[in-house]
Amino acid sequence: MLFIGSCFAGNIGQKMADARFFTMVNPYGVLYNPLSVAGAIEAIMENRMVTADDLVERDGLWHSFMHHGRFSHPDLTTAVTRINQSTEEAHRFLQQAEYVMVTFGTAYVYEHKLEQRVVANCHKFPDFDFNRYLLEPEEIIEVWKDLIVRLRVFNPAIKIFFTVSPVRHWKDGAHGNQVSKSVLFLAVDKLVHLFEKVSYFPAYEIVMDELRDYRFFDAAMMHPNEVAVDYVWQRFSQSRLSPEAQNYLQEVSKIVRARLHRPSGYPTASYQGFVQKTLEHLFELSRRYPAARLEDDKKWFQNILDQLMD
Repeated sequence: MLFIGSCFAGNIGQKMADARFFTMVNPYGVLYNPLSVAGAIEAIMENRMVTADDLVERDGLWHSFMHHGRFSHPDLTTAVTRINQSTEEAHRFLQQAEYVMVTFGTAYVYEHKLEQRVVANCHKFPDFDFNRYLLEPEEIIEVWKDLIVRLRVFNPAIKIFFTVSPVRHWKDGAHGNQVSKSVLFLAVDKLVHLFEKVSYFPAYEIVMDELRDYRFFDAAMMHPNEVAVDYVWQRFSQSRLSPEAQNYLQEVSKIVRARLHRPSGYPTASYQGFVQKTLEHLFELSRRYPAARLEDDKKWFQNILDQLMD
């Protein structure tokens, strides 16, 4: 499953990765607005490479307006290479992905005045370099209608989940944040009704209507905290994963807990037996779930076992 969009997509995507699912999270980094997310998916489908001419320099770093700051680098060649490697990996991943989870964060966009295009990240360039405005639902719908059709040609098996991030964007005030989210809801609702195999997961509603308490947010009252993310993850796994996948989740949680287990004193024969049993369980899981990404865990427990037997 490919998770792409706001930081909340990263939160849930990381939960999937921790559960050893075949997962890719935000290959272009965190993206907030629907046009930048669409642009990233389009570039990934086309396996579009950037060149040195596509990057801009500021404060000793080279940046891409299409990418998050995690790709910025003091060395131009390194920045270009990192971006293109991520695109190539995402292109291969998207060809075989079964699901894409798209999370929109805001309907406000920044348009670079000189380049006349919406950017994914301003990289602390001066405000006067950009026009900031609120997208209309129709603008989002038109871009994504075309993209979904093209995505289905690229990967006919793909299924799409849309979500709206529960992260509050206080820069626009409480009212401005709600207006922005409303635009996203209207656009997503239309897309869900236009296409088969396109659905909506109510992450926003779960946080705002079911949890409904500031104790589920961080100190800045903007981002859902770990308790809230865990709750949404539980709801997501229950509603979107098959019974077989949910059983797999329970099995993997035992492996995760086993990795956290440490003997209180000198390792005993009992602990060695525990490690051996866990390793055997991992091989059994690999046999039952061939797509599970358990190689790292096998190596980890095998290394522990080798140390105990020395």
